[in-house]
Amino acid sequence: MKMWVAIILAICLSVSASAQQSPSILLFRNVDVFDGSRMIRHTSVLVRDGMIRAVGPEDTTAAQSAQVIDGKGKTLLPGLMDAHMHLGQFQVERFLKDALEFGVTTELEMWGSTPTLELRKKLQASEDPNLADFRTAGIGVTVPDGHPTQMMDKPTPFATLTPGADVQAFVDARIAEGSEYIKIIDEHLLPTVTKQQIEEVVTAAHRRNKLVIAHINTQAEARDCIDAGVDGLAHIPSDSPLAPDFARFAAEHHVFVLTTLTVFDSMAAATAKSSWWQEAPNLASHLTPSMQTILKLKMPPGFDKKERILYAEAAVRALHRAGVPLLAGTDAPAPGVPHGLGLHRELELLVQSGLKPTEALAAATSEPARFFGFHDRGRIAKGFRADLVLIQGDPSVDITTTRNIVGVWKLGIPYSRYSANAALSKPGSSPM
Repeated sequence: MKMWVAIILAICLSVSASAQQSPSILLFRNVDVFDGSRMIRHTSVLVRDGMIRAVGPEDTTAAQSAQVIDGKGKTLLPGLMDAHMHLGQFQVERFLKDALEFGVTTELEMWGSTPTLELRKKLQASEDPNLADFRTAGIGVTVPDGHPTQMMDKPTPFATLTPGADVQAFVDARIAEGSEYIKIIDEHLLPTVTKQQIEEVVTAAHRRNKLVIAHINTQAEARDCIDAGVDGLAHIPSDSPLAPDFARFAAEHHVFVLTTLTVFDSMAAATAKSSWWQEAPNLASHLTPSMQTILKLKMPPGFDKKERILYAEAAVRALHRAGVPLLAGTDAPAPGVPHGLGLHRELELLVQSGLKPTEALAAATSEPARFFGFHDRGRIAKGFRADLVLIQGDPSVDITTTRNIVGVWKLGIPYSRYSANAALSKPGSSPM
């Protein structure tokens, strides 16, 4: 389903964005706050040295030395998290900048590469305020000639799980490379893992206290993976209307699901005359060249199936009613789904599929933090990182207001957002 390597190769433009030095103390005053689960009205948030120090009544002593930010008519969100994306090999840092442009301060990569593993190790030693933070599955688990080997040069430049292989040794090798959770590919359009192999991978990964997430397309694949004990599904099954018992089955097995509705939405929009982003106000000036390139790409022939978004949205509705945890993910940089911006479309589609706006926001903040073991982000509370997004409006009433970004902070440091208008004002400059 994915052909993103070719897409990434096509993206060769880069626009720099730099963070400014942050004052040691920030005070957001008279601001509505989504704290990760609920709205708190007309409150204050104090930030010192990159951490949230207080939420509530204003500390008048601290206010005297703070940079005060007026929050009237605005909402402060935790830094957003994209629970399913890819960085590829050639635009790794560019994509992490694009994420930060639209308030996505943490991303979870669901298949990596040598460059992403190297960058992850580098950022562990010294975090960069100009890049979204990320975690990676590293090289996932697939079989010879399985997905995504069809997108690679031959011979395949990574290890595959062969019949009869020592599964524990295979999983341990991925962890040694830097995989922070394990991604299995179960896609029957190509050679794929057996159910027994899935079970063995789950056992091996859980022995090392690692989550296992399974890439699936169909309900049959999803059932096999859930029954084999995976922790999460990457993608909503969208091959057919959801079976009446599927949501209950998933809930009983305590699996979470990475939604990626934006991918199915992009499939449906492949033949449309205009797209959602072209009709949304106030977006054009903040679309970086790499975002614009991705937005203009169309799904290849055979993937433009409008019914899949309908099946996927109905599946989200059923899973949500059954209490299955949903984590907002985009599968960026799929055609039409750029890093950063794509997550705001995902939030809109989740609300369209039956979630309350605050539930959709939790799916992109506190829920991925909970399931992936982040104890320092995903909420606005004392002792958490000051990864913050200030928006104009109230997303609990209209989820699309998340796009109206006033400011983005990572560890309390403001991110200088890209402006196409500013780029055009420079001699010889162009947003493309």
